[in-house]
Amino acid sequence: MWKRAVLTAVILANTSVGARSQSMQEGDWVGQIIHLTGRYMDAVYEVRNVNDDLQITLEVENFGPFEFSDIQVTADSLFFVWEPSFELQCTLARLPDNVYHGVCKDPWGGFGGIVMAPPGSDADELTLDEMTFKSIAGIGDADSEKKTSILGPMYPLGKSAQLSSGAVNYVDAGSGSVTVILIAGLGDNLTSWEMLHRRLARETRVIAYDRPGLGFSKETSIPRTPEQMATELYALLRSANVTSPYLIVAHAESAFTARRFVDLYGEEVHGLVLIDPHHEDQAAMWESLDAEGWQSYWTQVKKFQMMFPGGAGREFETYAKIIDGERVPGLGPVPQVPTVVLTAGRVSESPRWVGESQEGRAAWNDFHTDWVQGMPSGSRIVQVQSGPYIQNERPNEIEEIIRAMLSAK
Repeated sequence: MWKRAVLTAVILANTSVGARSQSMQEGDWVGQIIHLTGRYMDAVYEVRNVNDDLQITLEVENFGPFEFSDIQVTADSLFFVWEPSFELQCTLARLPDNVYHGVCKDPWGGFGGIVMAPPGSDADELTLDEMTFKSIAGIGDADSEKKTSILGPMYPLGKSAQLSSGAVNYVDAGSGSVTVILIAGLGDNLTSWEMLHRRLARETRVIAYDRPGLGFSKETSIPRTPEQMATELYALLRSANVTSPYLIVAHAESAFTARRFVDLYGEEVHGLVLIDPHHEDQAAMWESLDAEGWQSYWTQVKKFQMMFPGGAGREFETYAKIIDGERVPGLGPVPQVPTVVLTAGRVSESPRWVGESQEGRAAWNDFHTDWVQGMPSGSRIVQVQSGPYIQNERPNEIEEIIRAMLSAK
């Protein structure tokens, strides 16, 4: 999620860098951090050279300071790591105008752009260099024609549905008797499904959408409860003339929305695929393994995620209440439709909390296994050696599972 989260960071900074130098001009650098949705927060970067040791700390609005580590500077590049609630590795290249452009990547494959320019620069005059960004991120244009033909010429901008909560952006591609509905994780927009969306749309109808306040969908003041998001999704499908049956595919925190959708509209649901789903009882499991470590980690996550404005912040506010013990009205303990649960099983090389350790991954798998055992006949669990974004790391396995679900009677 935090993911996952996937920041777009625009940092306005000054650099006075010599070849292989570890020094930078001291001072308070001004900047912004911009979420993938396009919403931004003001930031200040304090740069100091202490005994030939370069130190950079970040304060974003009322949060921080966050200290950068592993800072590496050359005449043409800059690299550093910072950890809001997960590790972000940032790689930048210096262009002829002395401005650095680059990418910050999270552990799950998400990334955002970063720009660094001298103090006093006009933030409104800075633009991320697209070619540099794509080069560092590893994004090519070789399949752009294929993307356009399948997902539309303006992807990720698609069609718009007018709901009571506002205008919602969605991409409708492919055709088939069962429609696959892709529900992105907390704070993510429909682009988190791009690879899988293109693959599946060759064989069946697939809908991906931006929830209110994310991507190209208008923000709403309506609380982002699982009930609200489930009814909004149903209204979207009705508005877009997408008839049942539906195969719901949900990532991480959006398992709550998918489960509530099944509670409300189960007769129209063909099946459910939950990718590394979060659960209302997971906090108790983590506390049983390492109470102090879990509370420290969860406190840090909440502090960081709560600062996001718009849809991401509103979604996390509700999600945090659920994880902290607030029950979701009407949420059934298990889905009453055929369900596949996939669990992310990869262990971190340098675990920062128990959930990233071998013990934590095993416990998470056991937790999902116990939950699946209470589901109706036909449910099963698959553990995947991947991070939480299994749909991006192991798309072939996800596609195979969805195809099997589509062909099931």
